[in-house]
Amino acid sequence: MKQSIYYLGFLILLSCNSSVSPVVPKIGEKFELAFNQKVTIPSEDIEIEFSDVLEDSRCPEGAACFWAGNAEIVAVFNDNEIHLNTYLEPKKVDLSGYNIALISLVPYPKINQEIKKEEYTATLLVTKN
Repeated sequence: MKQSIYYLGFLILLSCNSSVSPVVPKIGEKFELAFNQKVTIPSEDIEIEFSDVLEDSRCPEGAACFWAGNAEIVAVFNDNEIHLNTYLEPKKVDLSGYNIALISLVPYPKINQEIKKEEYTATLLVTKN
């Protein structure tokens, strides 16, 4: 009986792990990157990490604002720290023959709800110049 419980637990863990697929981005295709997640583009020898959210002043859903606001993130591209914005410039950065662009940042702010950094996911696009 004890072995059956251990085996069942092992199968549950195994099935949970197999449903999670790692992000394998490709040049010219959008990809999502969770906060503190690091990925590589093996064909280009590129490593990218979403390392920080410096600000998120985007107008919350349900609020009336006089401007759209901005969110600024920090990404590390092959050991080079870059800053990307949702509204202000730079929204994209040219570096080492590549263009790195922030397409979107979720979740979008809501009135009276704080977003923890760990909840953010950035959609990025890397293209060759």
